[in-house]
Amino acid sequence: MYGTTMADIVAGIAAIAVGLWLLVSTATAQPVTQDQPNIVFVLADDLGWTDINCFDPLRRDYYETPNIDKLARGGMKFTQAYTNAANCSPTRAALLSGQYYPHQPIYHAGTPQQGKMIPAPNAHALPTDKITMAEALQEAGYRTGFIGKWHIGTPPETGPEQQGFDSNVGGYHAGNPGGWEGGYFQPNNNPYIHDAREGEYLTDYLTRKALEFMEEYQHQPFYLQLSYYTPHTPLQSPEPLVQKYQQKKGVKGHDNPTYAAMIESLDKGVGQLMDKLDDLGIAENTIFIFYSDNGGVGGYGYLNHEEDNITDNAPLKGGKTTYYEGGIRVPLIIRWPKVIQAGTQSEEPVIGMDFYPTFLEAASIATPANYLLDGISLVPLFKHPASTLRRESLYWHFPGYPNVIWRTGPVSVIRRGDWKLIKFYETEEVELYNLKQDEGEQHNLAQEQPDVRQRLQTQLENWLEENQAPMPQKRKGNRGP
Repeated sequence: MYGTTMADIVAGIAAIAVGLWLLVSTATAQPVTQDQPNIVFVLADDLGWTDINCFDPLRRDYYETPNIDKLARGGMKFTQAYTNAANCSPTRAALLSGQYYPHQPIYHAGTPQQGKMIPAPNAHALPTDKITMAEALQEAGYRTGFIGKWHIGTPPETGPEQQGFDSNVGGYHAGNPGGWEGGYFQPNNNPYIHDAREGEYLTDYLTRKALEFMEEYQHQPFYLQLSYYTPHTPLQSPEPLVQKYQQKKGVKGHDNPTYAAMIESLDKGVGQLMDKLDDLGIAENTIFIFYSDNGGVGGYGYLNHEEDNITDNAPLKGGKTTYYEGGIRVPLIIRWPKVIQAGTQSEEPVIGMDFYPTFLEAASIATPANYLLDGISLVPLFKHPASTLRRESLYWHFPGYPNVIWRTGPVSVIRRGDWKLIKFYETEEVELYNLKQDEGEQHNLAQEQPDVRQRLQTQLENWLEENQAPMPQKRKGNRGP
């Protein structure tokens, strides 16, 4: 090329390099498309499996949940959905990280109590080196918003905006409304809430902010996580609602008027969210999830603590911070009109870690490179409700003591098929149940089914060893049973 200067050559090389970079970027990036669904994830706090009428097999109908029941009629109800733990922080950490404890370091909310054994160390914040579900969606172009209870770190170091959320309303470390003066009736005392109206009830405020988020970002795919504090203690609700339930006759275990009023406020919020999606014309391609972080506070009669019951998880045994079904089985509803046939039901055991891979598949987003996801996508169940997931077992590991120490000691659990084995570390005893035949875990089959017991116990212990699970330790001088 006659007349070409060195500067021309350099400029040409630079242009080629930029072109190659753009070509590679275009080939590897995952741009947001109109087909990618919005995601609205509603997480209740301490809501029991039977506190929603469409989940209550005893049909007690004390609570009023018409909107959540409507959500179930429009989507898929999961009858055997689990949380990753029987208390809130580890459930939230597992949900966002997509990982079991001990792959993420939180197994308890707060500092484990001291008991007969020395608890394993527990983290109070989800490490920022985890690639959260929100970060994966954000990287793919989703607008991400967090509203409500966080409890897996403290901003500005380990809050929602450090874990993949573009915005944060109300999320900081305090685990319940009692964490700031005023509880449910003074939201502005939360350092990450500044615009609540005078006397505005916290549940209503969080719903209002969620509606504003959807209104603002309706024209692009968004991920909204609305983590209500409801119905976690302190039990507080607008007085007219409480009076309404004081006039209703309670049914055994379901008879607390303030708790019932809180659930109605939660249900009203779900209804407003569904109406907003309809008004905006985006309901058809929005995945709407309703879930709870652990079982309800109740079901402690077998521990001679009936007075501590707020609700009742019967026919399930136990409640929050126990690893019987009442502590870890929760209501789960998923609606996605574009994909899920209305009024369907799945009996497949699923767990909170499954949401992360589910959302990635639904949005056609690749799993982050070199990042472990312990869950399995639920999309096949959306399309074929009677199908099963190719998963051998589910696991739980709680190597410490809860805040209410009498509820449980250190424990590990495996569920494989219909069988569930619980190992208690203080006594080194195991319990074995067939959940298909004995959903309420009333008949311990550990002695009657020694082959099943040994097989499951070996599998559980191998899993703990392979995953280097921290274990509780016997105290010096305590040789155990």
